[in-house]
Amino acid sequence: MEKRAVFTAIARAARLFAPKVDQGQWKKRKQMYKTWLFNNKKKKERKDMIKYERRWTPRMVIYQQKREEVLKRIEDESGAKPGGRGMFKHYQAAVKRVMVELSDDELEKVKETAEEWSNNFPPPEIQAQVAHKKGPAYMEHFSKEMWRQCGMRVFVMLAWKNDQGEVLFGMHDDNKALGDGDSFMMTKDWEDIELVWQEYAQEQFGARAQDGG
Repeated sequence: MEKRAVFTAIARAARLFAPKVDQGQWKKRKQMYKTWLFNNKKKKERKDMIKYERRWTPRMVIYQQKREEVLKRIEDESGAKPGGRGMFKHYQAAVKRVMVELSDDELEKVKETAEEWSNNFPPPEIQAQVAHKKGPAYMEHFSKEMWRQCGMRVFVMLAWKNDQGEVLFGMHDDNKALGDGDSFMMTKDWEDIELVWQEYAQEQFGARAQDGG
């Protein structure tokens, strides 16, 4: 409302003191004023797009635990295929229908699971999905924030289990994109570090580790 009031006041003053113009010219002028205000407004405080902490809701838990049932319902009722463009808009309604059909005991159990996953951590198969979907973005964001906030360069060594139970390992290096820095992996011999990290990953996860990229 405050922005609109400022624009209205400017437009009125301009109309009063500017030379007479026809309606078409006045509309163009108003648009010019609006564009200038937009381009010169104060920048909002930066907000991070990445949220590392996830609060699980009962609806999210149901989707994970009954994912195949939810996807089948969507396909049967709307024809939308998994991964298709039309799938997402039917998602909430489908999950809601599954929730309605749960007994009171089942719903209470789902609520307890959501609380458990939020306060501790979800089961390995869910963690594997998050690692696949968000892991690279998390690492890139972390590296950039450490540079932006602390002037600190970061080289990340990572290892995780995928949804097939395979142990994957890798390295993440964003230093070339930060400031005028050079890539650690492109300028230094790190192969010995990679072998040691692979060995460590195998010991910790109890399985043979392979390069995950």
